[in-house]
Amino acid sequence: MQIHLINLDRSVDRLAEFRRVNAHLGSVERVAAVDGGSVDRQRLVDAGTLAPDLAYTPGAIGCALSHIGLWRMAMDRRQPLTVAEDDAIFHLQFDVLAASVIATLPVDWDLVLWGWNFDSILAFDLLPGISPCVARFNQDQLRNATAKFQLRALGPKAYRLLRAFGSVCYSVSPAGANKLLAHALPIRPLTVAFPTVDPAFPNRGIDIVMNAAYSSIAAFVSFPPLVVTRNDDAVSTIQPG
Repeated sequence: MQIHLINLDRSVDRLAEFRRVNAHLGSVERVAAVDGGSVDRQRLVDAGTLAPDLAYTPGAIGCALSHIGLWRMAMDRRQPLTVAEDDAIFHLQFDVLAASVIATLPVDWDLVLWGWNFDSILAFDLLPGISPCVARFNQDQLRNATAKFQLRALGPKAYRLLRAFGSVCYSVSPAGANKLLAHALPIRPLTVAFPTVDPAFPNRGIDIVMNAAYSSIAAFVSFPPLVVTRNDDAVSTIQPG
């Protein structure tokens, strides 16, 4: 499975670390991330990409535009793409396990989330028609156990995705990319309800926009995850600090 890696040109250390911890991946295509600090925001507003009152940091704008560019690539190529951010840490058997998960999906799947931020919740439809599930995790403990994660024997299954913070890695179909674009543009102020977290969480990044779409598209999540992130705000290029 080819990975399309989003990485800023100036983030050479992050790229080197990604390659070090993910040397086992078969195929990675680096995609130069959009530098949100160098874009003409008014031009994006005039083009209908951003709403004029959108409260995004420059890093969040660049991240959003980078993901949107890959959604358009999926549509242009008419094939699914696997998108990863440069802090992603892949399980050593990702290629095999991800293929086995995708093989269980309906033919009209739109998106599969392979990982999420462990500092908040994951909501998914554990028992369809019976009960959803809200799961919590330990981000600090994960940061010290990423090598163990990569070696852990896993038996992932796909569940309908309801809510998850982060966009560290996912696969998107051409139809799914088209639906995400329809939901996303223009990127605008909105709120999304996250169970046990906030009934009206504000739009601070492209992952919130994606969450707004999950319930209306064929979005799935791999549980347990096949990709994790240390999710360290101190070195984030999107939401510093």
